[in-house]
Amino acid sequence: MYPGGTLLTDDVHLYWSWSEVILSGHYPIADPMWQYPPLAGFVFAIGAHITSDPKIGFMLLALLADAVIFGWLLKRGRDTGRLQGAWTYAIAGLAIGPVLLTRFDVFPTLFAVAGLMLLSRPIRSGIMFGIGALLKVWPAFLLVAAPRRSLPKAIAGFAAMAISASLLLASWGPNAGSFLAEQGQRGLQIESVGGAPYVLANFFGYDLTTIFRYGSLEINAAGAGAVATGVALLGFALLGWLGYARLRGRLERVPAGDIALAVVLISIATSRVFSPQYMVWVAGIGAFAMLDARTRMRPVLWLVMLTAICGQLVYPIYYGSMIDGTWQGVFFQITRIALLVTATVWATVNVLRPNQYAEAESEIDITEQISSIRVNPVEQLGHASGDERPAPR
Repeated sequence: MYPGGTLLTDDVHLYWSWSEVILSGHYPIADPMWQYPPLAGFVFAIGAHITSDPKIGFMLLALLADAVIFGWLLKRGRDTGRLQGAWTYAIAGLAIGPVLLTRFDVFPTLFAVAGLMLLSRPIRSGIMFGIGALLKVWPAFLLVAAPRRSLPKAIAGFAAMAISASLLLASWGPNAGSFLAEQGQRGLQIESVGGAPYVLANFFGYDLTTIFRYGSLEINAAGAGAVATGVALLGFALLGWLGYARLRGRLERVPAGDIALAVVLISIATSRVFSPQYMVWVAGIGAFAMLDARTRMRPVLWLVMLTAICGQLVYPIYYGSMIDGTWQGVFFQITRIALLVTATVWATVNVLRPNQYAEAESEIDITEQISSIRVNPVEQLGHASGDERPAPR
């Protein structure tokens, strides 16, 4: 049996309890653990009622979403001759472990990947990002991956979906927007990047105390609130920087998948929470990035895989050890944070140095020219000698 396996399905039971409340005609009231946009509740309801066992039903629905992501990556890979995306997603799933199917995050990831797949049709792409944001806010940030010329249409599609669906969901019952207040009051989770110094201090003898609030263990120590605020502000600044670069046209040579991966990593690294299931977001977006031959995110994705493996070891196997400050849990948690931060910095620096993508693009153009010469050398030599006579048919 998977060590600590019972912890992995606790949230599935919670999803079921929320679905019962929502189906009764309103969203959870005065429930600090309800922190999801309104559309999420209906996914919980579907998962809880497709079989007699709510846990099995939810995991089957999650497996379906997972299969759709993999199938789409596989189809796109076969069309382009690049199967690295599908393989990346499959390997990442093994690195992440069972939380891939026992947490909600595969559903917003599905629509985030769909939005990226449909970037050539910006309105549809924006609609997909809008659905994803109604499940869990972060897919909205991926709008920055849309090329500048098509960004207005993507934003229009996003706004149309987000506004119309929000109004429709709000008509279902009260408290559709209550998740915003609960999210805003969260503190610094022990697993987050900002919590790493406290975890280390606990290992070296600092008497760290935690409290269970909003569904996670939060650090109850001096300065924790300031650290959480500072890290969040850093995240907004970095995302704003990427948005500014997009509007100025500085990211036009950078593949959309690389931009999206940097955005997601920044969002996670500067969040007050870093749950193991967040790596599902990175798995889907990173796999999409691998569909583009110009991507420079291969080493970043290796770091991501190691981060996910450490996360699987921390939760649930060494979670108690991390809280107690003993070496096993502390080692894997600090390693996990170091890998995430390194991957985030690497990805962000890559994206903000677009000239290296220009060089990669030039290499592709040269390769295509060489290929064309090999395909029809007689015609190429004819043009080179000034002979404009049509080639014999």
